[in-house]
Amino acid sequence: MAPVSFFATARKVSGRNGKRSASPGYPERRPQTQNKKENHIMKNGKNILSSIVAALSILVTSASSSPAAPAQTYHGTLTGGTFYCDGNPVPLFTVTGNWNVNIDPATPAQVTLNVFYDGSHHLSFGYNALMLVSSSGGVYVFAGFGDSATATLDTNATPATFSWHVELGGGCPPEHPYDSLTFFGLASRGGG
Repeated sequence: MAPVSFFATARKVSGRNGKRSASPGYPERRPQTQNKKENHIMKNGKNILSSIVAALSILVTSASSSPAAPAQTYHGTLTGGTFYCDGNPVPLFTVTGNWNVNIDPATPAQVTLNVFYDGSHHLSFGYNALMLVSSSGGVYVFAGFGDSATATLDTNATPATFSWHVELGGGCPPEHPYDSLTFFGLASRGGG
């Protein structure tokens, strides 16, 4: 297939009805009312653009003058656990493991647990939708799973302490003779 070339030429307005004919070298002439409409549109476009720039400037200024609080992450070890049946402690397992809690003012809190029962891995768990229930003087209480799980982080203690309490319900069947449990631990680092 042979290449095709296109050439464009300027148009000249001629005749009484503004009919156009292709004549090189002559600028295109427009009716006066069309130029007025274009000027009006350009002025409105400039006003809108100015408004957008002003709004963005205000947003940037307010965002930089009030920075959001940074996320805080706490890490630690699980130092024990208590299992309950009808509110009474049931001696079952020695609980160890580690935990992480991330508190970000812009999102729900996150918790991860890696739990061992009697030295054997029991579960690895992550939950990213803990809702802050209360915060007072460095003690944070979060709830999740329809309030059946509660995480408490006390940053006043040195080191910070953590507990994870879950109401399982369903009684105390032989396969897991408990209906609630609490894991607890100490922070090894955190706060920033």
